[in-house]
Amino acid sequence: MFRNLIKKSEPEIIIIKPPLSHQNEWGGDGLVFYVKNGKGLLSAKYGYLEKEALATLVYGNTPLIKFQADEAYFCPTCEKLVAAGYGLEMSDQKVISELREVLNHKFISLEKSLKNLQFLLGLLPSGYYALVDTELCPTDGNGEFFWKLNNKPTYNKASCPIYGGDGLWSHGIPYYILPTQPPSHYNPKQAEFYRNNDDYRAIAYHMDGYLCALIDGHHKAVAAAIDKKKLNALVIIPTSSVSIPNDNQNYKGGISINGVLLDPDELITPMEQIMKSFKSGQLSKEETEKYLSMRNIDFDKKYEWPLEILEVEKVFPDALTVARQQWAGYTSDERLDRILRNQEVISDRDALNIAVALFFLRNPRFKEMAFYFCRKYSYAPVWYRIFGLLAKIKDEEVENFFVDYLIGDDKEHPEIKKIIDKYFSA
Repeated sequence: MFRNLIKKSEPEIIIIKPPLSHQNEWGGDGLVFYVKNGKGLLSAKYGYLEKEALATLVYGNTPLIKFQADEAYFCPTCEKLVAAGYGLEMSDQKVISELREVLNHKFISLEKSLKNLQFLLGLLPSGYYALVDTELCPTDGNGEFFWKLNNKPTYNKASCPIYGGDGLWSHGIPYYILPTQPPSHYNPKQAEFYRNNDDYRAIAYHMDGYLCALIDGHHKAVAAAIDKKKLNALVIIPTSSVSIPNDNQNYKGGISINGVLLDPDELITPMEQIMKSFKSGQLSKEETEKYLSMRNIDFDKKYEWPLEILEVEKVFPDALTVARQQWAGYTSDERLDRILRNQEVISDRDALNIAVALFFLRNPRFKEMAFYFCRKYSYAPVWYRIFGLLAKIKDEEVENFFVDYLIGDDKEHPEIKKIIDKYFSA
């Protein structure tokens, strides 16, 4: 009987929804799962002081990352101050560090990964999550290599959705990474191994906006940075909100996992239980003060990263650029053809968003659309930015386009002439 009781209390991982593509909400294919009897060792926590607020991912009693803000504006659409946590290796719980080999399976499928990660996922609190197979930039969203994070709280534009004016907000998806270990743990040989073996996945936890805390895979991320490519990763996304049932409006309520909605009929636990567990992440004042004060000095030691690694900072887009890709909407050939034939009228802002999306997606039609936008005076307010993108391409087509512009230059846009002069002088 005693053995049966122990067995019943062990964590259980239950698939709720099979793998589906949720590019707009999650950035990749993902499945929804439920953690039953979760241990709660690895969890997101929130705390408030009189003039300060904290959101953190903790392992045991160790904060792994810190999102700080003034309590008055600690909201989903407000930019946060981001700082290093205390470090995964500093935790009293040694489970994750001892699981490196178990976690390090070659990727086969999401279902197989869910099975391989059962022990890790069982460390989460009981509740509903998504496991997403996606690609993350080895940068921090602020234009820097991800492992340069230190103890100094710094505003990070990727920590929340981006406002585009006229009531337009972007939707934060897993896109960038933050370290949970100091750079003193870096081993060049280990990174080199992953350069030649890229069929593994890092493991991350989606925090807020576009930012994820890297639980496992720091050397995989460095390998991706050296090769100037994105990091293959499995991202855990927690339940982001719970809707209260309203009998008067005949509304059953439900939950949202970063924009993917599940109604009560799809869940295996009562809504009342979910509401109760959703509030369990609140820190006491004492815990909040303690976590804010915990600093691992290893994060402040100056580490001289090789130039080949730091060059990654120039490769990947910042958070505003990612938002523009979202705002661009569909960039199918059919839509682009409609724009070229003047069958779809778009604003200058839309033109910039489309140009940015095509450029960073390496769409072969980028130059064609950029030339079109930069020849139409209605898009003049965004010419400067589009010319800046064209200037990143060294080929004969762009050179000829720039020469034609200089021949017919009306002297009204001196900033564009500076871009072209710099292009030809490089």
